[in-house]
Amino acid sequence: MVAFVATLAIGALPRARDRLRALGRPPLWYFLGGFGGAGLVLVSAAAAPEVGVALLTVALVCGSTGGSLPVDAAGLGPAGRRPITPPRVAGVLLAVGATALSALGARGDPDVLLLALALAGLGMSLQAAANGQLARATGEPWAASLVNVTVGFAALGVVALVTLATSALDGLPGNPLLYSGGLLGALVVVVGATAVQTLGVLQLGLAMVAGQMAGALIVDLVAPAAGEEVTATTVVGVLLTMVAVVISGRGQGARYP
Repeated sequence: MVAFVATLAIGALPRARDRLRALGRPPLWYFLGGFGGAGLVLVSAAAAPEVGVALLTVALVCGSTGGSLPVDAAGLGPAGRRPITPPRVAGVLLAVGATALSALGARGDPDVLLLALALAGLGMSLQAAANGQLARATGEPWAASLVNVTVGFAALGVVALVTLATSALDGLPGNPLLYSGGLLGALVVVVGATAVQTLGVLQLGLAMVAGQMAGALIVDLVAPAAGEEVTATTVVGVLLTMVAVVISGRGQGARYP
């Protein structure tokens, strides 16, 4: 709803429509990025209670950063083809290692769900590429965000209807802050769809991982959960992810349309 209102308020929809009419309709897959987000939500919701948040994060980082290498190499993102170079591979390995280091000592048992999480992470890379391509084609990142949210909402709506038809709902959460995720997600899509056109899928993914870990560290320092404390490995992990972003940027390689 917020994405829809914002898109209408700034007049992005008419401009996007006019641009597409002038340039021609882009490939269908540009409009399907929302499926990647919907898959991430579903798999994460199912896996978090089973494997724990720490292992969930490691699996998603493995999938998203590892998947970004072939996505960039194939030129699926709007930044063009970016070959797989040693610095880019080093950035991925460093980010995965940093995330795993931060998760040391966490509870959770690896199982088949981790494979599903890694695949969901790959979906995040394809989602970033699709949204970035649509934002470039329309010239309107908010229009791309609206399409992403609409497709994701429709996919999750179908799953919700099937779930309600086959099981009982315990009740909805009463805390209004728990419903702010959609707003934040729409803003993330807008920023990502804009930045991926310059950074490429891999460096955008690494930057987002670094930001997420830094944000989590700040939350843990300001309002730590009961029984949890910030450790040296967590701080080192955050710093290493930031180094990974810098290293991957040194290995961008030549761009090809």
